Amino acid sequence: MARELITGAIPVNQEIKDQLDRCLLCSACVDACPIDVQVPDIVMLAKEKIAASQKSATAETNDLRKEGKFAKKWKDFLFDGVIANRKRLNKVGSLLWFYQKSKLHIVARRIGIMNIFPEQVRMMERITPEILPPSKRKPYPEWIERENTESESRGTVAFFQGCLMDVMFRKTNENTIKLLTKCGFDVVIPRQQTCCGALHHHNGKKETTIELAKENIRAFEEVNADYIVSNAGGCGAGLSEYPELFRDDPEWLERAQAFAAKIRDISEIIYEKGDMPDALGRGERVTYQPSCHLQYVMKVKDAPIKLMKRVANAEYVDLPEKKYCCGSAGIYNLLQPKLANDILDKKMARVKETNSSVLVTANPGCYLQMKLGVHREKLEETIEVKHLVDYLIEAIERAEKEKVAVSN
Repeated sequence: MARELITGAIPVNQEIKDQLDRCLLCSACVDACPIDVQVPDIVMLAKEKIAASQKSATAETNDLRKEGKFAKKWKDFLFDGVIANRKRLNKVGSLLWFYQKSKLHIVARRIGIMNIFPEQVRMMERITPEILPPSKRKPYPEWIERENTESESRGTVAFFQGCLMDVMFRKTNENTIKLLTKCGFDVVIPRQQTCCGALHHHNGKKETTIELAKENIRAFEEVNADYIVSNAGGCGAGLSEYPELFRDDPEWLERAQAFAAKIRDISEIIYEKGDMPDALGRGERVTYQPSCHLQYVMKVKDAPIKLMKRVANAEYVDLPEKKYCCGSAGIYNLLQPKLANDILDKKMARVKETNSSVLVTANPGCYLQMKLGVHREKLEETIEVKHLVDYLIEAIERAEKEKVAVSN
């Protein structure tokens, strides 16, 4: 269907748009395909054609439901004016922090202001992580040396901090840097890096995606690190796919290929190259929901699990059907809430089978979706959702305190 649309055999129309919008773009089909057909790339090409049609078609020729002016302006502002603009994104983060700190969120719920928003947005508002204050979200140092300088460096890694990740999950980013330095890496953080562009690309905004890609390639070329490390499966996948954006641009294609060759997930680099310290659990049962883009695009399937199994005094339990998407898929859970929640309900049934007290994820979207699932099932008191990095650093620091206590 996408191919027929791309080749012009059939015109752009609402029915096809609705069908393509139902695709999670999780890449599970690519992993299953014996001849490696890149279905998500085909779908995204079709989405680009739809986006171009929406932009250029007149009222008479447009066969798509007209998007409201307010909705379109809001979407464009969100993608281009906020997510792709670090200063504005930080301001939004500060507003969210004030909203939480001032207890306005409690007032908004009590007097019914939140009722004007769709149910999915109301539920996501309830499980939004605690935002750090502006005073604790200052720029990182450009260079951070490994913790044990007497040992040989495991390499110099450039940290990709992300956009939403650095505002909503700033503590996880800080723990990522801490974990890397504890495992023997020197860390450099390019100041000029920007959003990876994955959300833009998945929504047909190819021009914006290309501009963001060029900014990131230039920024990371300047530091010339051994590896470029991401702690978000969606971002890492988006960065690794930059060469696909420049297939018709030989100069940038070569630079994008060199850039993508250095991309590593935090779990992959720690497992393969790092020297992870001892880690100690609390006697918990822990399970893991993989990021689709991490396991299917970046091909990182075992590293997170092997790292969790290194945590002493903790029992790892495999999640049944963990290869299936949780329903987050970028902002799929906001655009297709019913389908996303159906997927989430099935996923939570499997989580409950593990009888785990800790549910680990490796991507911010998966984290929020699984936390939403825990909230919907009223399991907040029994299941804790954590990013892999936060789980590991807490376990490492617990082991360090235990050693100090024993030595005293």
